[in-house]
Amino acid sequence: MMNSVSKFLPKIVIGAVFAGFAATAALAVDNGGPVDAAIASRIIGEQANGYLGFVRTPTTAQADLQRTINEINIRRRAVYTEVATSQNETVDRVALLQALRQIQKAAIGDYFRDTANVWCAKSATTRSLQAADGTIIISCAAQ
Repeated sequence: MMNSVSKFLPKIVIGAVFAGFAATAALAVDNGGPVDAAIASRIIGEQANGYLGFVRTPTTAQADLQRTINEINIRRRAVYTEVATSQNETVDRVALLQALRQIQKAAIGDYFRDTANVWCAKSATTRSLQAADGTIIISCAAQ
């Protein structure tokens, strides 16, 4: 019993810490602004690494959007680093856990990049979960 509790404790603690950070601008996109419009237009999406990215290589006309995404990703990295430090966890693990949450919250049809670096539209068959052993699964393919 103690073993199963200790297995889930890190994700519970990290989840609680993220709950405190979730309201911050660092993890928010931009609430109806150009980034949210780009997500809805399938130009950008969440990535399994915890950061926003372009589905296709950005054009020169998208330079402002690229700068905005870079700024958001820098803020995300700062939050991930703070959470990782406070929880004695790696930044990459914290980012992956947040990616899981973001992809789970994404609307059907929104694009995301899975852990195999494949871009796809979220669908009813998208797999995004944390297994009992703590493994994060973010996959375009149904299995």
